[in-house]
Amino acid sequence: MNNYIATFYTQYAAIQFRTHAKKVAVPCRLAPVPRSLSSSCGTCAHYTSTEWDIGFASTDLQAIYKEVEGGYETLYESEGEHP
Repeated sequence: MNNYIATFYTQYAAIQFRTHAKKVAVPCRLAPVPRSLSSSCGTCAHYTSTEWDIGFASTDLQAIYKEVEGGYETLYESEGEHP
């Protein structure tokens, strides 16, 4: 199991992500975004899973990071500007 952080363009997307994680039995909690990461809404989801992709699809998903020793590894970033 790995620890991941998902960032979002909107707080609504963060809440949707937490709801989706609960439906697919992935432990998830919302929290302020760590200072070393940027986020449009300031809220992120910390979750634990075997894979970073838990099937959540939204144009408001900004990025996903894997927690590694000493920081974070970027696994996904949305392309282009947010609508």
